[in-house]
Amino acid sequence: MNKTYKLALTAMLTALSIVANALTIPITPSNAISFTIVIAFIAGIYLGAVPAVTVGFVGDLIGHILFPMGAYNWFMGISCALTGLIPALIYKLKINKLWKLCISLAIYLVTCSLLLNTLGFWLQFIVCVDPSPIGLWQFFTMDKGGIKKSFWLYLAGRAPFILLNWVVNGIVVGIIQQTKILDKLLLRSATDIKNRA
Repeated sequence: MNKTYKLALTAMLTALSIVANALTIPITPSNAISFTIVIAFIAGIYLGAVPAVTVGFVGDLIGHILFPMGAYNWFMGISCALTGLIPALIYKLKINKLWKLCISLAIYLVTCSLLLNTLGFWLQFIVCVDPSPIGLWQFFTMDKGGIKKSFWLYLAGRAPFILLNWVVNGIVVGIIQQTKILDKLLLRSATDIKNRA
């Protein structure tokens, strides 16, 4: 895949990530069904680490600028970047594609959904500090007596929504991977570009 084609695909997937952000279905203030995971995973699987991180982070940041829902949550932005990076790294392993997907989804679930996203929302909605590294510093230096709900209790309340979103996105990525829809499309497009040159 040549650099120009990869750059064009990165831009297209970033735009799709922005659209996916806009079409997020909120369930509660800190829980939603979002297909940004699918887009970031596709970028990671087909384009590699740098484009995937770009698609995840830039798509989230621009999506927030265009469709803000409160303060920008930096933990969510880092999580979106990692969502693309995880499959980009795992798909380099010499194992079955289905195992690559399962491992990527498991790492994403623990690192991004359960930990980073929940931490960001907990800081924002429960601790009431800025969902950023500065807010995290404020948390460590503040009096913890006024915090109404622990991180773990908050995580327990979010877990069913997180699992639902994870399963829905995992099934979509699995279908895309198993049917090889994008394999055929990307291979044909890359061949067409090569033949025109």
